[in-house]
Amino acid sequence: MPYKKGEITFVTRSELKKSPAKFILVADEDDLESAARNVLDTMLIEWGYTKPQLMISVVGGSRRFNVKENQKNVFVDGIRQLTKTTGTTWLMTSGSNVGAVTVVGEAMTRISVKVRDKVSCIGVTSWSGTDEKETILEHRKLGKLFPFYEKTMGEREKDPFLADEDGDNASSDIEMVAMRDSDKSEDHFYTSLYKPPKLKKEGPVPLNPHHTHFIFVKKDDPKKEEDFRVKLWAEIQKLLTSGSLGREDRPTAVVMIQLEGGIDTTKTVRNTLKKNTPIIICEGTGRASNYLSYACKQCDNLSDLQDRYPGYFKRMIDIAHPGVDAKEHRILLDNLLRNIKDIMDMKNLIEIFDMDGALEKVGFDLTVLRALLRARGVSKEYLRLAFEWNRSDIAEEMFKQDTINLYDSDTQGLMTRALLERENRVGFVALLIENGLPLDEYLTLDRLEHLYQSHANKSLIPTLKEKRRTLSYKGDIIPLIRRLMHSYYKAPKLIKGNTFAEPYCELLIWSILDNRPEITEYMWENASEPLSLGLVATRLYRSIASLAADPDEAATCAEHASEFENKVCSYLSDLNALDEDVTTAILRSPSPMWANQTPLDLGAVSTSKKFLSHSCCQQILEERWKGQLLYPTQLKVFFVTILPFLLLMRKFMKFKKDMNIFRRFVEFYCAPITKYMVNWVTTFLFLVFFSFRTLYYTPEGGVADILLHVWLLTLFLEELRQMIIPRGEYESVYQRFRSWLSVFWNWMDFVAILLTLVAFLIRFNTLKEPLTYDISRNLYAITCAMFWILILRMYQANRKLGPFLIMIKEMIWALIWFLLVLIVFVIAFGVAGAAILSPNENPSPARLVDIFKYPYYQVTVGDWKARRTNTSCDEEEPPSESLDEYVYSVLLAGYILIGNVLLLNLLIAIFSTVYNRVESNSLTEWQYNRYFVITESEDAPPLPAPLIVLSHIYELMNWATKCCRTKPKRVRDKKKSKLYKEDFKKYESEAMDTYRRRAKEQQKRSNEETLRKLDERVRTLLEKVRGIGEEQQKIMARKREITTMK
Repeated sequence: MPYKKGEITFVTRSELKKSPAKFILVADEDDLESAARNVLDTMLIEWGYTKPQLMISVVGGSRRFNVKENQKNVFVDGIRQLTKTTGTTWLMTSGSNVGAVTVVGEAMTRISVKVRDKVSCIGVTSWSGTDEKETILEHRKLGKLFPFYEKTMGEREKDPFLADEDGDNASSDIEMVAMRDSDKSEDHFYTSLYKPPKLKKEGPVPLNPHHTHFIFVKKDDPKKEEDFRVKLWAEIQKLLTSGSLGREDRPTAVVMIQLEGGIDTTKTVRNTLKKNTPIIICEGTGRASNYLSYACKQCDNLSDLQDRYPGYFKRMIDIAHPGVDAKEHRILLDNLLRNIKDIMDMKNLIEIFDMDGALEKVGFDLTVLRALLRARGVSKEYLRLAFEWNRSDIAEEMFKQDTINLYDSDTQGLMTRALLERENRVGFVALLIENGLPLDEYLTLDRLEHLYQSHANKSLIPTLKEKRRTLSYKGDIIPLIRRLMHSYYKAPKLIKGNTFAEPYCELLIWSILDNRPEITEYMWENASEPLSLGLVATRLYRSIASLAADPDEAATCAEHASEFENKVCSYLSDLNALDEDVTTAILRSPSPMWANQTPLDLGAVSTSKKFLSHSCCQQILEERWKGQLLYPTQLKVFFVTILPFLLLMRKFMKFKKDMNIFRRFVEFYCAPITKYMVNWVTTFLFLVFFSFRTLYYTPEGGVADILLHVWLLTLFLEELRQMIIPRGEYESVYQRFRSWLSVFWNWMDFVAILLTLVAFLIRFNTLKEPLTYDISRNLYAITCAMFWILILRMYQANRKLGPFLIMIKEMIWALIWFLLVLIVFVIAFGVAGAAILSPNENPSPARLVDIFKYPYYQVTVGDWKARRTNTSCDEEEPPSESLDEYVYSVLLAGYILIGNVLLLNLLIAIFSTVYNRVESNSLTEWQYNRYFVITESEDAPPLPAPLIVLSHIYELMNWATKCCRTKPKRVRDKKKSKLYKEDFKKYESEAMDTYRRRAKEQQKRSNEETLRKLDERVRTLLEKVRGIGEEQQKIMARKREITTMK
């Protein structure tokens, strides 16, 4: 038969348990194309391998191969990196375990496990040039193949645990291989065990054990066999590149890599170039690689090369063909120089890769792609390769040449793949958009749903993971976004063709939900309203972090949120440096897509403390706080509040513009700072009045009690208004209620008012049931204390007192966790102490209270002698010197040590940590909370309680009037607003360019600083090593002196 197939299992210490290498033997075949087709049919159809996207042929030196170790590592790492970025790859060599092929074999051992199934290493080998070739066609004849097998069998019978160098039982390994291959019993399929022999100085060479496939060529004449082998190799490449196999529409990209080599390698390079196959010459590896790279880079003709290498080529002939006569020597030299001349004429197909400077230049993948572009020019196929290898820089060069024609379907398909790739493909996304892909036409509703469905199982949102392929944009995605945005989201309206008016915004939201931070950043940088969109991204990341089940994913999302907040603040600084007035206008402009919220409001929704504490935001908040007042101080406002006639003095209280007396009163009392001060004064008066009625409480009541409860009723109505009445047109009742619930003071307000009203209702039964009198009086006392605590809320507006409230809040949470630890020791000591001191006491609620009371007082008050005194009458106190007393004393000592020394000091340390943390960020925390104080003051009615009910009546009448009349159309105002926002976009675009440029400069400086520090560390280590060396030399010299003296 002309074709024989089989498997070779290499028997080495490291290769025995690896998958066998398949082989096909082409014997006495004359039809070259038929042989190549049969080989490919066997590999692609019978063995089921995928047609490669890239074929790399490696040629180079053999017996005289001499490459530096660092160059070998560069080559191996280059092949390893190349196989990571490419798809299915075939590496083709001569298959012999000698020269450059050994370097390729070493590269195969370092290929990543992820891509190992996609990489095949194929050796096209001469049958007559293979050492120990007879064993390949034998069927499992183990004794002849393994001398150590027969040698150790007797020893293994004596010691069955005798192992080889790797710790594995060699005989069991060989038997395992034999059993694995026992099912292949066909005559034409051979299973063999091959132990590579040592390399001889001359003659056949062994096979490289790291190859996955071998193609053997066998003929009677060795010269014809070698010639047919080379031609078969070339024919296989031709069939793969021409796409004439009929199975794949896409042809395979082929490139050759030359590593060192001599005369035969030069001839192979020349023949390969004649077939328009690109070649990469590894410069610096020696011999042919050096002179060919020099000829292509530096020489215009052969004489320049011969001047650079005088007499070198004659010596090559002498070494390769010793003993030839002068005429034959001249013919061989002319052939070599003619081959070099042909290579120089085709240097446009050659790419030079500097092995010595590889670390400072581009990688193998970029060099290979450039070589392919040199050979075939720009085409869709090589654009696809650039995409597969994630080399957007090469794709950018293709677009710059303007010779590639892409249809809309091509660019849209490539855009979808770039978005869906799990690896970062943002470079291609940007490249396609910059080269004419209209994103507003590309992103349709169906395509957006496809994007959400494609990777829903890998999303950070549990809801998306559950539904996966059944996701609907309107039914699932929009409600999810509203939930993550706390309902501050309005579904976008689709325009013609089911497309979106703001595609960048939609893709940004998708990339966040699909965990694509690189695409998120690109979409944010190119979207309109980057301030609002950046804050939305921050909110989404923080919401996802709260929903993520994996702590690592939650931490990653929190980190992304923090990074986006920093980016927004940096962009805001650039925008403010460009134009302060425009920046102020942008911060005040509402965004219809986000429930008509301004960037300031979105900053509060996203909990962006750093953003709200920015000087631009604080300037706007300061203007809103003052209203129309000019340079007001809290002291001036306080005096005008209690003495309104001071408003008549124009020099005492100034306004931003001239106005009449009535208008001055209106603007003053409508300013947030005035509302805040009036509220503070009236609250203080209310607390004084309430405290007096609580101290002198009578069941009968009177006019003062009626006034007090009317006052409380108006406060209750105001609390209901804050709870359910929306602030703006786009805010819903749910959003308002959710916002109200998020503030702790609102809860305390509501509970205090509710308890006071309950106490008032209980008073009606005081004459009939005296117990209700005590209940009512205690409720009044508790609510009075709560109202006094609520006055702390007024401190939020003060720069000095505001941070103290934050510290108190943080310390309370820390105290709660501390009490969970303390309660364990309290119960342990309380139960043990009660059992020791009063063992026979009857069960009662008082006994249960004592278990907690005495240990708690002993920790907090320090009453070490606390004892039970209310024991039962029939129980006597234990003697002072009893065993119980001694045991209790030991327990008390341990409890005091743990409770008063360890736990209390732990609590002090916790409070110190909280104080230091809040103090370091006190200004940021206060400025962030100031937004809510100002917003609440703006929303508050101008009249204080109890007159606040008049403001409620006015607002109710105003609301009824608006409901009855129709809303006028404001077409002119809309056009004005549109033009105004178009003007904003110019400033936003320029500020974003500044932000990108500054971010790149910072990244560059950061890299340079890292390299500088690394250089300093290396120098320090070198100095230390040098110092150690000098010390060793001194020690050795001293030893020699001592030896001489002896």
